[in-house]
Amino acid sequence: MLLQGARRRRIATSIICLIFNTPVRIIMNIEIVVLIFLSITIIWQFFGYPIFTAFIALRGKPRIKDYTYKPFVSILVPTFNEEKVIENRIKNINLLDYPKDKFEVLIVDSGSTDKTIEILYEIQTKSEFSDVKIKIIREDKRKGKASAINFGKKYAHGEIILVTDANSIFTNNVLLEMMPYFKDPTVGGVGGRLCVANIDDKTAARAAFYWDLENIMRIGEASLDSACLFQGEINAWRKDLVDANPEIISEDLDMSIKIRQKNYKIEYEPNAIVYEPSPTTVPDQIIQRKRTCIGTIKTIFQHWKYIIFTWNKYTSLILPSHKILAVISPFILISIGILYLVIWDLPIILVHIIIMSLIIIFLYIILFYLLSNFKITRKISNFSLHSILNIIFYVLLIEYLVLLAWKDFTIGKYSELWEKVESTRPFPEMESL
Repeated sequence: MLLQGARRRRIATSIICLIFNTPVRIIMNIEIVVLIFLSITIIWQFFGYPIFTAFIALRGKPRIKDYTYKPFVSILVPTFNEEKVIENRIKNINLLDYPKDKFEVLIVDSGSTDKTIEILYEIQTKSEFSDVKIKIIREDKRKGKASAINFGKKYAHGEIILVTDANSIFTNNVLLEMMPYFKDPTVGGVGGRLCVANIDDKTAARAAFYWDLENIMRIGEASLDSACLFQGEINAWRKDLVDANPEIISEDLDMSIKIRQKNYKIEYEPNAIVYEPSPTTVPDQIIQRKRTCIGTIKTIFQHWKYIIFTWNKYTSLILPSHKILAVISPFILISIGILYLVIWDLPIILVHIIIMSLIIIFLYIILFYLLSNFKITRKISNFSLHSILNIIFYVLLIEYLVLLAWKDFTIGKYSELWEKVESTRPFPEMESL
């Protein structure tokens, strides 16, 4: 009896220890669990999601479009001190392969102080532009791109608005490729593909790889549900569907979310290409990318209720993977570094670094292979040590700029007015692209 009692006490003690020690063991290793979770999140953002959307894009069926559908389009070009590029921009639009009586060009000038307006009035008198409807609309002062869009929209006769930049250049088929989507009443907006024009510049070439990935992701997203957003340099949407928010910097993302919120789809047409120079200096890249990051952060906060409380592929997968992770990834990377210090176990840290490195190399090879299956840019990215180092530098630069964007956003150090990046102007020989 005594032996049986002792055995029962030992069993009871073991059960009690198991019950109370298990949470302790879990708590002691919770940092490893968090480390694995954060690592998976980073891998998903940089490699998993692009590979996932690339597979969808490659498996997607070709879109059947009715090219006879040609709605009237109002091409809206906001300007501010664009004397270096505006004439070439109008020449390029004049070359569009679309009936001249089916589109108009609205130049919305926001208080230019250079010769932009003089050049525009002179263009109106030239015979080579006599077939194109060119309207010059002037704001009394500069209020930002979103304000210019809303102002120009009041004078637009087209049922479809297409917004572009003054320092961009279209391929001639832009309208022919984008407009047929609007025959579908469920489509609210269509984006085209942005390509880096000055890809031969070493600094600009770093951004080209980023836009290669954007192209792949948006093709896949459009096949899955809707493209995450359309690009500010080339976006078309139904005039009566949305307005631009003058308080938002990234009006393209804001308007895309609004369109999807109203249960319309956002299509993407990779054959409708717009070329624009990328900044050729690191300081100019910092100016441009930091403002884009601030705009993304502000837009996400603006639409947080829709993002959290609406469940669909766009809000639950596409937008978080494409944009939300992009603005929190620096904090994830910093958290991984902090967890290394907390764990402070050299074998575990080394194993984690080795496994992460092997996974990243493997996924990068897959991504590069998938990238080579798309007609992406005039010069396909090279799989070489030099190109890899360039990409790593660009990624680290972006992560740093996201942190700067959060700082400026937190203290309110930003403006809705775009800071002009001079290294993206002028744009020589645009007609040849």
